[in-house]
Parts: sequence; structure tokens; C-alpha cells
Amino acid sequence: MTSNGKRQAPVKVLIIEDSDDDAILICEELKRGGFQAKFERVETPDSLKHALSQERGYQVIVSDYSLPQFNALDALRIVRDSGRDIPVIVVSGSVREAAIVDVMRAGARDYVMKENLTRLPLAVERELEEAEERRRRRDMEVQLRHSQRLESLGVLAGGVAHDFNNLLTGIIGNVSLAIEDTAAAAPLRPMLEQALQAAQQAANLTRQMLAYAGKGGFIIEPVDVAAAVDQVGALLSASVTKNVSLLLDLGDGLPRVQADKGQVQQLVMNLVINAAEAIGPEQPGTVFVSAGTQNVTEEELRNTVVRDGLQPGRYVCIEVRDTGVGMDAATQARIFDPFFTTKFTGRGLGLSAVVGIVRSHHGTIRVSSEPGKGSVFTVFLPATSESPKAEPPAKIAQVGRSNAVVLVIDDEETIRRTAKAILERRGMHVFAADTGRAGIDLFRRLSDRVSVVLLDLTMPAMSGAEALREIHAIRREVPVILSSGYNESDAMNRVEPREVAAFIQKPYTAEELLAQVLKALGD
Repeated sequence: MTSNGKRQAPVKVLIIEDSDDDAILICEELKRGGFQAKFERVETPDSLKHALSQERGYQVIVSDYSLPQFNALDALRIVRDSGRDIPVIVVSGSVREAAIVDVMRAGARDYVMKENLTRLPLAVERELEEAEERRRRRDMEVQLRHSQRLESLGVLAGGVAHDFNNLLTGIIGNVSLAIEDTAAAAPLRPMLEQALQAAQQAANLTRQMLAYAGKGGFIIEPVDVAAAVDQVGALLSASVTKNVSLLLDLGDGLPRVQADKGQVQQLVMNLVINAAEAIGPEQPGTVFVSAGTQNVTEEELRNTVVRDGLQPGRYVCIEVRDTGVGMDAATQARIFDPFFTTKFTGRGLGLSAVVGIVRSHHGTIRVSSEPGKGSVFTVFLPATSESPKAEPPAKIAQVGRSNAVVLVIDDEETIRRTAKAILERRGMHVFAADTGRAGIDLFRRLSDRVSVVLLDLTMPAMSGAEALREIHAIRREVPVILSSGYNESDAMNRVEPREVAAFIQKPYTAEELLAQVLKALGD
């Protein structure tokens, strides 16, 4: 406390001075001005360089103008070369005016005469405020650049995911047809089912990419975390190298969480891959995946990565522990940044994706790691008492209405062929067009015969939204199924929802496509 009862502001000062007495005099003056100065003194170029190379939190540097081994101009050059943004105030006795001009041009923030040290606290106060403002502006610039990078990444991810969904539609549709033609006991059946599961997991990856692009949508429902992770156990085992043992301890009777099951599975996949890579390709090690529950306090939430808007309560915990190399504090501070990686070139989105998934599910994540002692990632997802809705058994007719005529308008040949094969298998008649304009022309010729239109939303030249308006201008009552690699809410924002009889998101299985067609037909 000062003599007037006000609490002093702490300040960390690096003093460049060859006299202990003068350094103490500077600190005493700062104390009278309302600062509690904690200082270190250096008097040679090497000691200054060493001090600046350390993370010691200096807030201001006070330098004498002239020292036996160097002067303030040399000191300013060393500070500048260090890359540290620490304001430098030069303190000296009487010097010529040109010398003051020189040090100010070299980067000194102020020049205080030793005969008038009472001005030093005011100078320090001003420089601390300005340094804080500079840091604030830098942080805003960093955030802006980060936002711009994410926006560019989102555009790229959205385009790639959309194209990838088109490819997956052909794969999933044809594999599901092949499964229908294969007897349950046939040796080929398990291989086809594994191929379908892998393709659907790839579809989950594209949904994750669409989420980056702001075009993704989750199917939120009560999810059994243990069951969801167990379903991808084979994929998890395949994702780690042979030197890594994967152990699962998922527990029984866990409460469910409101989540998208595919995103939860992807989250665990990313954490397991990260843990396995932390062990390395040759060193033997173990990755443990466990699940449980925990009553999380407000204090515990403060020690997690995502804190905004979270409330204390009961959470389902997914823990991924590895016996890898561990991380120091500097690495932990950056592991969730997009593109940051300690591994080979081309990696770095896995943990960034984890945070995105966790945040979108109103959860959080905690990281515990030390060099040489491995790492522990713990994901917390809010528990829910809601149970999954019982769905009626699927009643998919093996043969559709033989007189039904479906017009497929899609610019991707694979999708046109796949849809045609699926629907003709059910006894329907299918016509196809590869552009919106060609689809309109074909619909105009077949208008009275077409029972339903399967229309792609994103096509070159004429979009699905434009084609939809022209189709209904020709024949108002024809049902139109809108198809897109984007999620339903994003797709419906581009059209008038009441103009659409049904929506199907790519990629889809044969059963899913038939279900939407029958729905549009009123069957």
C-alpha cells in the first residue's frame, strides 16, 4: 500500500544500468508514483540478450543512456532484434539534444532526465497502457487472420465434401444393391457389409467437412456413447499401427447424450489416431479408450478448453489415454489450432475437428500431458435422461408401382446410373437428364407421364432451385424430391419448402431413396 492508502500496481522492470544505486533510485521513484516494481538489472550486451531470451514477463525496460560497454542505441537494437514488444524508456543525465532525437528515432518510447525522475512513473503508466492496446490490436488481427483462414478452409471443405458425397452416393447405392442380391450366408456378404460400413463412415467425414463450411447439419438424438464407439471398434483397431495396442473399456448402463452418433464416432476416431501417432510408428505403446460419467463442478469446467455457456452437472466422459511422448505447455497451447502439427507435413486438422464437434454438442474437453509421460484427452458431453424414440420397423416394398415414372435430374453420371438402377429394380420407369435445362425440356415432353422428379440442388448453368420453379410452372402438382450433398436445412433455405415433397441427402442407400420416392408418391 502507498502512504495515501491506495494499492500499488505491480510492474516487472528490466533496468539497463551499471549502478545498483541508480537502479534502486529508479524503483523508489516508481514506488512513489504508485508502482510496486520488481526489477532485474543488466549492464552488458550479453546479459541483456540473455534476459530477453527468457520468458520473464518484462513489462517495461528502463535504460541508462551511456554504459561502460554499450549505450542506449545498442540496447534498442538488441531489444528490436529480439522481437520483443517491450517499451523502452531512456533515463540519463544532461546530453545534447541530437542524442535524444537519435534514441527516439531508434525506438525509445520516452526520454527522462535523471534530474526530473518524477516524470518516470507517468511515462511508465502511459507506456503500459499503450503496450496493452498494441497487444489487444495484435490479438484482433490474429483473430481476423484466423477467421479468414477458417473461412477459406470452409469454402474448400464445403466444395470437396459436396463432390465427395456425389461419389459416395454411387458407392453406397451400388453396394446396398449388391447386398440385396447376396444371400445372408454367402461368403461375400460380410465383405459387402464391411464395405458399406466403411463408405458410411466416409460419409460421416464429409458431414464433418460440411460442418467446417457452415453447411453441415447433425442428426441430434439420444446416443449411447459406449455402443456408438463399440460399433466402430474394428475401424479404430485398423487406424492404429501394429506396435500400438488399443484397449476399450466402455462400461455399461451409461446415460445417453444428445448428439449426432456419427460425429461422436469421428471424434473418438480422431483422438485415437492422434494418440497412436504420439506413440510413434516403431515404439510399442498402448492407447486406452474408456467411457464413464462424472459430476463436473464449475471449478473443473474452468480447467477445460471450451468454457463458454457450460453449466456444472452430470456429464458422460470419453477418455483417450496414450503412453506416447507427451507434450510441454507450449505445444498444448497450440494443439487445437487448424493445421498445427508436431508430425509430418499434411496433418493437423484432427484435434481442431475434435474441438469443433465437442463445441457443437455443448460439451468440453480437458487435456493433461507431460513430456515423457503420455497424454490424456477427456471429452465431457452433457448427459440426458431422454431415451431414443422407438422407430417402427421399416416397411420397404420390394416392388414399387409399376406405372410410376421417375425423372432424375442430376449432373453426376454416377448418381443418375445409381438412382436408375435402384428404382428400376423396384419396377419403376426412370428417365434421366444431366442438366437443369435438359431436365426441363424432358419434363415438358413427358409432363403428363412423370409421377415424381428427383432433382439435384447444385448443378452448373441452371441450379436445382431454378429448375424447380420451371417444373412447377409447367405442372404445379408434380411432387419433387430435392437431393443435395448439403444438409436439409441448408438446402431448404435455397428453395420454397412447400414446393418440395421430400428431401434426401447424399449419399443415400437404395432403401433410403426408395423410401423417399414412395413418400412423395403417397405410398
